[in-house]
Amino acid sequence: MKRLLIAALAPATAASLVLVAPTSAHADAAVIGKITVKPGLAVQTAKSEQKISLEVRATNAASMYASAEPTRGNGGALWFDLKETAKGSGIWRASDALSHYFAAGTWKVQVVATDAEYDQTTKGASFQVRRATYFAGFNAAPSPVRRGKAISVTGQLRGLNSYGMYVPFKGQKVTIYFKKKGTQKWVRYAVVTTAKNGKFAKRFSAKTSGWWIAGYAGNATWYKSFSKNDGVVVR
Repeated sequence: MKRLLIAALAPATAASLVLVAPTSAHADAAVIGKITVKPGLAVQTAKSEQKISLEVRATNAASMYASAEPTRGNGGALWFDLKETAKGSGIWRASDALSHYFAAGTWKVQVVATDAEYDQTTKGASFQVRRATYFAGFNAAPSPVRRGKAISVTGQLRGLNSYGMYVPFKGQKVTIYFKKKGTQKWVRYAVVTTAKNGKFAKRFSAKTSGWWIAGYAGNATWYKSFSKNDGVVVR
């Protein structure tokens, strides 16, 4: 009796295996190639918006769109309704406006391409966003100055906030450089930290004539900047 039952079930089991066998993807599926974001590093300034352009190379795509969001913070989003530059070119382009209200840092892009059979393919990319900084009132004085006397190097670092205003940037490391007259090399002389009002000051002994400059290296949120250079004549 058991032998007859097994024999009866065997054909049905084989048939069910045939029904669930995987099928291969259709030959005309969309394939997303190179994704280019310009600029790759966007620096937010007091200007309210900045254009972010997206170009995608793809084959067998009938339509395409993309979105972009910051990886940290809840700071806005971008939308790209991509259009093919010419039918069959495989080059898709779109742009959107990045506001200075949006978060700085790394932004992730997600591209979605749909083929003629309405199947979708996705691919990711990324770009960077930084907020601008600048130096105000940089000065090296007095000039002229007698050799051995004190020189004061002062200034203020300011950074763009999310409201589009430059405000004092406290607690940041500023590097002070000096270039001796007749040379091309900037030499690091000191690293100072900005106060609550963004200001910094450092005294040096006057040794030789040349130029002073301050630099801020930036970080994952703020973009680097340099002050104007200021010359001092030592007699």
